[in-house]
Amino acid sequence: MDEPILDCLIVGGGPAGLTAAIYLARFHLDILVVDGGKSRALWISCTRNHAGFPDGISGNELLERMRDQACKYGAKIETEFVTKLERDKDTSVFTATWGSGCATARTVLLATGVANRRPPMDEELHDDALARGLIRYCPICDGYEVTDKRVGVIGSDSHGVAEALFMRSYTADVTLIAPDKALRLKPKDSEKL
Repeated sequence: MDEPILDCLIVGGGPAGLTAAIYLARFHLDILVVDGGKSRALWISCTRNHAGFPDGISGNELLERMRDQACKYGAKIETEFVTKLERDKDTSVFTATWGSGCATARTVLLATGVANRRPPMDEELHDDALARGLIRYCPICDGYEVTDKRVGVIGSDSHGVAEALFMRSYTADVTLIAPDKALRLKPKDSEKL
């Protein structure tokens, strides 16, 4: 017998995908989350940027609680990496494939997050600094955590300039660090700095 068609397949089980799963499952929809298990949230030793946790929560614990909540309302979660996603032209049904299986769904929500470019440094030093909150990847999530502290922003182009300027809303001591030894600034970026 064929598997039933899901109402929604969510690709990605980080905070965004799990929030969607919680809501959609509470709408009594048939939901499956397929997650590769590499959420950037796992890197967070402590975040105070999530409602309900003013004293902070680790990314790992946050994801665990969100998975439990989604499952409580009927969402199913597979730890897999989707390798193929196709849409049938005639039926408009999606088919997702991964290592140990596949599923069909009427809709697909892509919540795959972003990939960071790690600074050029020893992996062990990086991981230790990350665990201690010395390296942070999300200025929106972590800006408040560095209020009035010295901050270095790694970047050598307009994006780095924008991040450095954003961080100025939290601290006056911001240094833009060009990892490739040369800032490549447009005149308008130089003016902004």
